[in-house]
Amino acid sequence: MTTLVLGHLVLDEIHAFDGSVFHAAGGITFPLGAFHALAENGDRVIPVFPYGSDAADTVRDLAARFTGVDFASCWPVAEGNTRVRLFHESPTQYNTQLVRSLPPIPPERYASVLSDADLVYCNLMTGDDILPADASALRGEGRLVFIDLHMIAYRVHGNGRREPAPAAEWKQWVSSGDIVQCNAREFSALTGGMEADAGMMQELLAETGTGMFIVTRGEDGADIHAPGESMRHIPVVAPDTVVDPTGCGDTFGATFAYLRAGGASVDAAAAEAAAAAATVVSLPGSRGMEGLRKRRKGAGA
Repeated sequence: MTTLVLGHLVLDEIHAFDGSVFHAAGGITFPLGAFHALAENGDRVIPVFPYGSDAADTVRDLAARFTGVDFASCWPVAEGNTRVRLFHESPTQYNTQLVRSLPPIPPERYASVLSDADLVYCNLMTGDDILPADASALRGEGRLVFIDLHMIAYRVHGNGRREPAPAAEWKQWVSSGDIVQCNAREFSALTGGMEADAGMMQELLAETGTGMFIVTRGEDGADIHAPGESMRHIPVVAPDTVVDPTGCGDTFGATFAYLRAGGASVDAAAAEAAAAAATVVSLPGSRGMEGLRKRRKGAGA
């Protein structure tokens, strides 16, 4: 299976709930860790993103850690890399400040990979990772397109502080994916305060033509909506310890998308995704993400 991964690499400065501060690779790092855990012999995982000169060592480190992920389509730029500060309000909730961001990924950078892809995974780590018009061209016969709406649900103020806010083009983004995901807070922001109840979600699926919408709810698990089906609630898997929730939703979505593209049932993919997210909760940022592969292989998956 060939997976095209679109989304910016982010250098995170994390201010944890216990008062500690640490730095880690963020953004698309979390999905790449999930794909590294899941990939079998012969699978291709191809991320496409720009990175600043201050992130060159980070990319080399990721390539060494996530063996089998092909970083050859990522390219260096003269500007500084995308950077974000995260401030925890509680062990499971945080606010962010966008310090600096690179421009959108141009389609010509991934066109050759797109034609061969079985799965296109797009996560809007900054909200400008790709343009809406480019997202609408991702779907095609024979490939599954997964989009995490993520940061389109936030307005960025002059000082970089992000605030949940409606997005005029959010339904266009939804219609661009076969599977779409966001968390409950983001959904409320995008829709101007609407609740993602079963009836409303069926109307949205019918209007946009997307095949599935996942709403993650932190410690309350996740809800999966599909056209004409009852809502599936996926309970959270309790982690051994709660260190940092950064990247849990990203890991859930990447795991779910990869397994679904490989033919797994919705229930099987969701159960594995919840277990992977629980592992990430126990990690500081993305440190130790390669442990996901050890956990999966140790479980006999």
